[in-house]
Amino acid sequence: MNYYESIGDLLLDLHADLQDIGDEIIWVYYDQEEKVIDYRYKASPDEKRPVPLQQQTIREMNASELFKSLQ
Repeated sequence: MNYYESIGDLLLDLHADLQDIGDEIIWVYYDQEEKVIDYRYKASPDEKRPVPLQQQTIREMNASELFKSLQ
């Protein structure tokens, strides 16, 4: 997990991943203030939702959807 300090850094990595991996389903990690702090591509379509750490929320979405929502 990276836990990005800035949305700009996250967007740079996500853009590169979209080009390399494609628009796959990802896990998006949010902090207690509902700010995106990380993402991770799912290992398989039927992968179970990861267990969130303290006061985190984890949601499933397409990588392109996250990218568009953060621009």
